[in-house]
Amino acid sequence: MSIFEVESWQVAEGKSEAHEKAMREWLKWVNEHRELFPEWKSVRYFSKYIAGDETGRHFIVWEYESLASFETYKQRRANYQGPYAEYKKVDPYYMDVFIHSTMKNELWKSLEEDLWEEK
Repeated sequence: MSIFEVESWQVAEGKSEAHEKAMREWLKWVNEHRELFPEWKSVRYFSKYIAGDETGRHFIVWEYESLASFETYKQRRANYQGPYAEYKKVDPYYMDVFIHSTMKNELWKSLEEDLWEEK
């Protein structure tokens, strides 16, 4: 059973271009430093496309093998010490491009993975 951490937000008004740039730089940095994130099975970035009031809401979805691997990562990255100090410098959360009051963080667990269809 996989665990998915789903974080979502709205982009701050007038910050769309800065947000896009920050997200691309963050994703690139994460890919270049993959060794810091061994618990992540995957990380994916989305925005709601046709969703009424929620159109334009952005999402990052991290996939973990288990709740234990999620907790291990969160404990190691707590307080952004060591190599995670550099991570914090590229984290868009700290760049004033989100409307923080719209942020949501959820944990989802997978169900019936043996019946999933993937290509």
